Amino acid sequence: MAATAMKRTARRAPRGRLKGRAWVAIGLGVFVVVASLAVWRRSVGVATARDISRLSDRQRALMSEKTTLDRDIRSAMARSRVIGEAERRLGLHVATDAQTRMLSDSMFTDPVPSDTAAPDSASRS
Repeated sequence: MAATAMKRTARRAPRGRLKGRAWVAIGLGVFVVVASLAVWRRSVGVATARDISRLSDRQRALMSEKTTLDRDIRSAMARSRVIGEAERRLGLHVATDAQTRMLSDSMFTDPVPSDTAAPDSASRS
């Protein structure tokens, strides 16, 4: 029996090329790695899609709020509302024709242009 055990160990060739089982194990390992990467990529995509959806909902809510605020601002700036608030809060009133004066643009212009001003004493001699 010792001779047959010795023959078996003596007949074994040194490891060289991979045989069938090793290739199957490597193939399964590669498959597991590729499948894991695909699952990871998909989960990242789902999380990104969820974030985009959440941000899109937030954008719609903010646009709606902006529209409401713009409408409120336009309403608050309306002449009838401003006049009503000025009369109520400040006790102001709209001036009558007797209380208003119309000013023309000619009243604000310089009566003597600067180029026709009197020359100085140095230029007289």
